Amino acid sequence: MATGNEPTFFLGEYEHTLDAQRRVAIPAGWRGCGRFILLPGKDHSIQMMTVETFREMVLDKTKKLSLGNMEDARNLARLGSRAQECVCDKQGRIQISQQLASYANLREKVALVGSVSMILLYPPEAWNLLRDGNGEEHCFDIFNRLDTER
Repeated sequence: MATGNEPTFFLGEYEHTLDAQRRVAIPAGWRGCGRFILLPGKDHSIQMMTVETFREMVLDKTKKLSLGNMEDARNLARLGSRAQECVCDKQGRIQISQQLASYANLREKVALVGSVSMILLYPPEAWNLLRDGNGEEHCFDIFNRLDTER
């Protein structure tokens, strides 16, 4: 977790139950960030990031936008209408909106996957299909591909 000016990294993977109110427990080491933003992601995942990370992304993009450009305004509205802000309750849970839970096909269980700067939420069976099948790929191979796969 972040201390002082150090960045926060979300590492590891967890599986937790989704209750009838669409609440899921966030691992204790990930809760200290305070507020989170949830967004629909690729592969029908939910992207969960700190408000600070979201703010940096949005400010970086919106600095280049024209307030009078209707397409930019519509894109921001599309983003904002699909986003959800949440805070962990006293039991360390967040509640996922019906819209996002349906988008990600979340039912009884949720795989929470550390994605370094954010958390990805998947149905466990979907995450199992996306994860490296044999687990023998070295992390440095993955890290090196981050620069070359664009």
